Amino acid sequence: MLLAPIFLASALLQVGDVRAEAQFSPASAAAGETVELHIPLQISPGWHVYHPDQNPDDGIPVSVAVPEGFEAAGPLISLGPPKRHVERYSADLEVEYLWLEGFPELVLPLRVLEGNAVMEEVSVSVTWQICDESVCLPQETVALAAVFERLPGGSAPANAGSTTVEPAAPGLSLWAFLLLAIGGGLFALVMPCTYPMIPITISFFTKQADARSGNVLPLALAYGAGIVLVFVLVGVLVGPVIIAFAAHPVTNLAIGGLFTVFAFALFGWITLNPPAFLMRAAGQAAVRGGYFGVFLMGTTLVITSFTCTAPFVGTLLAAGAGVGGVARVALGMAVFGLTMALPFVLLSLLPGRMQKMPGSGQWMETVKKVLGFVELAAALKFFSNADIVLSWGILPKEAFLLAWIIILFGAVLYLLGVLRKWGTPRPSLGVGRLLSAGFFAVFGLYCFQGYRGAPLDTIMTAIVPNYSWSAESSVSAHEIIKDDYESAQESALRQEKLLFVNFTGHT
Repeated sequence: MLLAPIFLASALLQVGDVRAEAQFSPASAAAGETVELHIPLQISPGWHVYHPDQNPDDGIPVSVAVPEGFEAAGPLISLGPPKRHVERYSADLEVEYLWLEGFPELVLPLRVLEGNAVMEEVSVSVTWQICDESVCLPQETVALAAVFERLPGGSAPANAGSTTVEPAAPGLSLWAFLLLAIGGGLFALVMPCTYPMIPITISFFTKQADARSGNVLPLALAYGAGIVLVFVLVGVLVGPVIIAFAAHPVTNLAIGGLFTVFAFALFGWITLNPPAFLMRAAGQAAVRGGYFGVFLMGTTLVITSFTCTAPFVGTLLAAGAGVGGVARVALGMAVFGLTMALPFVLLSLLPGRMQKMPGSGQWMETVKKVLGFVELAAALKFFSNADIVLSWGILPKEAFLLAWIIILFGAVLYLLGVLRKWGTPRPSLGVGRLLSAGFFAVFGLYCFQGYRGAPLDTIMTAIVPNYSWSAESSVSAHEIIKDDYESAQESALRQEKLLFVNFTGHT
């Protein structure tokens, strides 16, 4: 039964696929001579890429970087006419899109810069963005290989050098993404779902240390590698699904619902226990020992912790898939898994000290409930995304900020001991509690200023909904004009404000 989701995810990998190859015609030439680089494409049915002549303001055209040792002898063209699609957004705004579908062929004329009687494999970089009629996947650059023979003789042009017909757009900061992965892993470590694996891990490595005279380093490294590998597999299999459906309202509603459920679990209102068969599998792995046992135990750790790590993994998948595709997702999941695995690996090297690890006492309860407030606030963002796309109008900017204010000050009251279970003593107010309460209080006051109409910073402006309860309050914050760029430009000039243009969707 566990194989069915894997096969389904593998099948979804083929959605929105583009296959390409490259070849020179002719396949040999001397310096100064002109050849053609042919790149036939095979595009999945129902999907398209944008024609090289597409206006880049309306869609990302397919482009080819001129290989090293050549220069462009003409523009990139497509054999055969493109499919023309006209979209009318308003009475004065009409956009024409040029699509390539099915089996188009790109041709780039090139001039050879040098001839040295060498048969070589030339690397060719092609960039495209694949779309259907409702969604576009992230821009992707692939490297192709084409065999070419440089004949002796001829003369290189005076302006020899490598050029690019259409450069690829820069991506999101890799360091910011990796920090997100590390932060998600650290938060996941203090989630309650990881704690059932601690006594099993203690028992396993204590027994292995006795049996191996304390030499458990290879097993500890295998344990950590197994955890990282499983998280990477999750990212590779699930990442393409997130890429295609991250912006869909149903996806946002589902993620928002999961965040709410996990928040309730952290508050202690509901109980989420790992399935009994998984805990039995972990116990059997601990008894079996060896590399198979330690790998099975690492896999079980990932699965049992997923009820708590799913929100962090989902956020990480969406962030990585939105910019760098599956490769970025795999890297992020590897860093996330390594962050989670490292403490277990280090502690497994010290079986005696593992037994002294503190249990989930009052500090753990505090962390759990505070994170419950955070996850509840995060759930509202996903509900807001769905509300905007579906045009329900039930969660405008003011309602969103008001809900965040209530959640943030609820966290403050909990940290100060005002909100607590009936009959329990007031907790001692240490430095950590006071600093955390101060942070949530300041953030809540900042949201209150935004609720009253004060302008918010760039990040919060992107988080809060882009519409208000009334047109008057909307103009006082930021006016939203849908699908009418000229009117939006005129309004921004009239109010002497910056114009924010969102090409990706309402959210």
